Formats: sequence, structure tokens, C-alpha cells
Amino acid sequence: MSLEARVEKLESHFDSLDSAVRNLIKITGDTHQEILATRQEMRTRFAQQDRQLAGVKADVSALAEAMLAGFKRTDEKIDRLELLIRQRFPIS
Repeated sequence: MSLEARVEKLESHFDSLDSAVRNLIKITGDTHQEILATRQEMRTRFAQQDRQLAGVKADVSALAEAMLAGFKRTDEKIDRLELLIRQRFPIS
């Protein structure tokens, strides 16, 4: 094979390799952008879920306080009823 043919063959291989590397760089860049976008979306979703969870915790806390207050009022009513019953029916 002549030197000129070898050079042309090497140039052809170089062009093919250069094209493949450029395609790989493009694919890598596109993939990197997709990863960055996905990461930002995940951060946004996690922040939204954190806010929702904080709201649920606040609601549960408020519900627990309301239930406790209701139990205390019920206990007070029962104590009053017990007192009234004892006053009406004294133990002999």
C-alpha cells in the first residue's frame, strides 16, 4: 500500500473517530443537562412535600390539642354531674 493511501486511510479513520467523539460529547452534554433538570425538579418536589408534611404535622397537633381540650371539658362535666348526684343522694 502506498504512503498516500495509508495517509488517506488514517485521515478517514481520524474523521470517523472525531465524529464519534463529537457525538459522544453531545450525548454527554445532553445527558448532563437532563440530570441537572431532574435534580432541580426533585428539589422542588421535596420542598413541596416538606411544606405539605409541615402542614399535616400542624393539623395533627391542632387536632390533638382540640381533643385534649374536649376531654378536659368532658371530665369537668362529669365531675359536676357527680357532685350534683352526691348532693341529691347523700350517702347515709
